[in-house]
Amino acid sequence: MHSKKACAILRHPTLKEGQTAFARGFLKVLKIIYGDDLYVVDTTKSTIPSKNLLYAYEFVVILNTSCRVLHVLNLNKPLISTLGSLRLKNLVTYQFSYLPEVHYNWRIKRTLIERGSRLIIGTSRRISGLFSKGFFAYPPVDVELFKPRDKRIVRRALNLPSDKVIIGYVGNADINRGFDLVARLATELGGDEVKFLIAYSRIGNLTRAVIGDVKRALRKNALIIRRPVPIWHIYNAVDILLLPICKTYPTEPPATLIEALASGTPVIGGASPSMQDYEDLYIKMKDNDYADAVGNIAMDKGTLHELRERSREFAIKNLSYQAVARRLKKTLNKWISDCS
Repeated sequence: MHSKKACAILRHPTLKEGQTAFARGFLKVLKIIYGDDLYVVDTTKSTIPSKNLLYAYEFVVILNTSCRVLHVLNLNKPLISTLGSLRLKNLVTYQFSYLPEVHYNWRIKRTLIERGSRLIIGTSRRISGLFSKGFFAYPPVDVELFKPRDKRIVRRALNLPSDKVIIGYVGNADINRGFDLVARLATELGGDEVKFLIAYSRIGNLTRAVIGDVKRALRKNALIIRRPVPIWHIYNAVDILLLPICKTYPTEPPATLIEALASGTPVIGGASPSMQDYEDLYIKMKDNDYADAVGNIAMDKGTLHELRERSREFAIKNLSYQAVARRLKKTLNKWISDCS
């Protein structure tokens, strides 16, 4: 049995997803806040094949901790409600998605979360606004890993052309992330002088037309496709990152966006409501405007430099582990004093 001030419960079935990155980021923030007084229960290390058995295992493990304060990172919603209703633990719950557009039964899920939690941390203003106990916190990112680097050195390491304009795309090759628009731009703008660098983890929903655009871009020598490459190097290698998401994204904000901001990478993106907390930090576009905007901005060194400086400065001030920890600690101290 341990004697700690607080526990952090971490679980998500897919370790590569953006929500897992947020959960692990907040875990590092909590370690800054609590130091040696934090006890970590990481159920991602479990090899339990059944989902229901995993939930039961998590329930038993949590009840057997001696912590009164539990920071719940990415846990099952009914489990949160049950634990909180027992009033044996004080739950601080972290919510990384906007329920009304991600879950069809979102009102039930919101009730379960609200019922079981004493405080709810949302990673966007509209997420936190869903809850009477909500508090907005920027999702943390490792600003020492995702940071500006010498573009020439990175391109040389990745065997990329040093004297070309390179426009990047990071994420699943999926229409829901706007990959269809990226493929179309590669056929329209790409060629000997402008290259499109695509770094993807998996292929999702693609139509025959999108696949045709990809083939045409490859024939024009416009497309460079990379998979097993450190993603932080991709941000450093490109002149512009495309993030043409127009609808609500399951993780809010997209982890790609805050990684790019921390890297000082200029972003041209869509009008997704999941990105609205960052609208002053990227160039927001409508679908019909991308071709002209990308071509013009890629040649505008002044605008690119200003975006790099502004996004990096914002990340250091608001997204670093230390910055998030300072703000969250103030909220937790106030919450503890109100509960006592």
